[in-house]
Amino acid sequence: MINDFEIGQVVNVETAQVRVQLNTTLGSMTRNTSEGVKNVGQINSYITIPIGEQRLIGMVTRVALSEGSDFESDDMLIIEVATKMHLSATLIGTIENGKFTQGISIFPVLGTPVYLSMQSDIEAIFGNLSDEKTIFSSDTGYRIPIGTSAIVENRSVLINPDVFFGKHAAVLGSTGTGKSCTIASIMQSIIGNEQVQRSLFIIFDINGEYRSAFQKRNKDSNWDDIGENKCSYISSDPNYLSERLIIPYWFMNAEEFSRIFRAASGVQKPLLFEALRLARNDADSNSVTKTVRDTLIFEFNRILTLTYSEQKTSKDVRNLAEGLIRYIDHEDYNDIWQEFEDKFKVKKSEITDTFESIQEEAGKHVEAGTYPMALPLDVCKFIEDSLNSLISKIGSSRVDNENDIVGISADTPVYFDKNKFRLQYIERVLSSRDSGVSRSRDHIGTMLLRIDRLFSDRRFDFLFGNFSENMPEIKNVLASFIRDIVGLVSNNNNNIENSNNKVSNKVLPFVDRQLNNSKAPDVVILDLSLLDSEVLENITALIGRLLLEFLQRLGEYGGVETRGSLPIVLVLEEAHNFVSESNTEDSSVSRTVFEKIAREGRKYGLGLVVASQRPSELSKTVLSQCNSFIVHRLQNPEDIRYFRDVVPGIYKPIFEQLPALAPQTALVLGECVSAPMLVKIRDVNPRPRSDDPKFYDYWVRDKVSDVPVEEICAIWEGKNFDGNLETEEDDS
Repeated sequence: MINDFEIGQVVNVETAQVRVQLNTTLGSMTRNTSEGVKNVGQINSYITIPIGEQRLIGMVTRVALSEGSDFESDDMLIIEVATKMHLSATLIGTIENGKFTQGISIFPVLGTPVYLSMQSDIEAIFGNLSDEKTIFSSDTGYRIPIGTSAIVENRSVLINPDVFFGKHAAVLGSTGTGKSCTIASIMQSIIGNEQVQRSLFIIFDINGEYRSAFQKRNKDSNWDDIGENKCSYISSDPNYLSERLIIPYWFMNAEEFSRIFRAASGVQKPLLFEALRLARNDADSNSVTKTVRDTLIFEFNRILTLTYSEQKTSKDVRNLAEGLIRYIDHEDYNDIWQEFEDKFKVKKSEITDTFESIQEEAGKHVEAGTYPMALPLDVCKFIEDSLNSLISKIGSSRVDNENDIVGISADTPVYFDKNKFRLQYIERVLSSRDSGVSRSRDHIGTMLLRIDRLFSDRRFDFLFGNFSENMPEIKNVLASFIRDIVGLVSNNNNNIENSNNKVSNKVLPFVDRQLNNSKAPDVVILDLSLLDSEVLENITALIGRLLLEFLQRLGEYGGVETRGSLPIVLVLEEAHNFVSESNTEDSSVSRTVFEKIAREGRKYGLGLVVASQRPSELSKTVLSQCNSFIVHRLQNPEDIRYFRDVVPGIYKPIFEQLPALAPQTALVLGECVSAPMLVKIRDVNPRPRSDDPKFYDYWVRDKVSDVPVEEICAIWEGKNFDGNLETEEDDS
């Protein structure tokens, strides 16, 4: 009978929070019902409040005793102390017509009876899980088992993968609470199911933990995939030649070059951007002519701006004109002027004569000392008329030859020679921009030193190494890299072309993996544990941006049905290392990229799973875009407070238990689950390499193995232990 389940009545309503006074007839915190003995007031258990045709579901967050007094006045004062029991609950959803939905639209009134949740209520919340083989076929959307309810016995907890991954998720918890195991367990639950034909998870693994969850060592100390599912492992260790990470530097855009070279605003960054534009364009002879035209128009306008400045700029104008004459006469451009004249109907001599005239007129107004003068109006008018004549000719000309390409920007990921970039293109820009008042060369010394160091430091060979020497003769390098990262094997038609075997085996490992792999991986692990912290943010940002921009272009150019047709899950382990909430004006490049992915990735099929032990250090933008949360024990008050600020307010009373959660137990909330739940996460098998160190076991062990200090230090120093840098180390 339903009265068997009645436990009290509503005595206080505060939006989504209700307070229930329990019946005095409860002899203990249990209730004998037609469905057996049930506990009353257990934290995280569910209560039901009927209102008309609907049944509100609440999650118990607090239980308390209170004392009240009754007074009677006659010949003497009689005080009767009565003990009352109360519980508080958060209203989380509504059952109507046997279907549970999160959220509420009506509220109970005072005195409304409150009941324990019946079996039918539990079925509505959790679903009918009598046959778990049908879980992946569920038409409710909740398909992926992640564990069992810590409150409701024998009830599997399912998540909706489209919501969990598509609308982003956060897995949070203090160190050692099981975040890595939770993520690996969910992925194993998906790829291990016989109904799943394919999946794609990309893990940014900065602790080197995840490989053992998807691969195991064989007798030869090599790694084999577990079961039928394929895992692609890419290592930041340069000694694993066939598995190592190589990212050609020309994949970076101008802003990423600026960040890695630490180019300062003002002189360094504009100069760097211009040198990059020249280098990328000059690598393709079809675009050199247009590059020269764009450069000239840019410098024309720069001179015009200085000409009418109220500052004393006559010396700057004179030196700019002198620099442009050197630019025009540069030996690298000797072969293009005939083509330039044919296309734009302007002779080289006409441009040179104009600059010589400007140089002469501006030079008349540079005093003998160090104080140049402002240009008089008649000279300004002469310079304006001279340059506008050239701009109208060059700027209005059209390049109609179908073989000509649009000028390449500083961001376009096309190959250029890094040595020529450093020794020629930067110098070329310097020669055209130096002015007597403020010489560019005086301001770029620190940037040049950093460029030279990065180019020569072997730690950064994965980015700036000598693998680029024969790139001009190789096609589809970017496409091969994208296929490798997103787990698409070669289609034998558009794969990289290695003409005349110019690139030897293991020079570009992502090419070899494309040629050798016959099956697409379900998991791609980017082990970044040995990546230098100096470039960690730059590399994670680069890969994240390439993924997003590829999916955006797939949706734009691939046809109507291609947008979101390649769903990818990007797992950011220890995300606070590169998606931090920075208090400085100059935010990190990786934070910028992943905030954009958090805001826009869903539309293109790029989902985020953000894992962190310090949510207070995470970007609020990224965390607030997460629609689902798996929260293990959090003990730092600042982390708890920060997390409470970015999630819906109705959940806040539930968070009081976060410091007390047991290992492998987590609060799961958001749209990915039918209702907020305390979950015992399913076991992960095999486990990631994230076990806590066994100090006592080491202390009491009779004998321990030798520590290979010499071998490790030899590798640390940039060479293998045997001194041979060309052989591949056994990764045992």
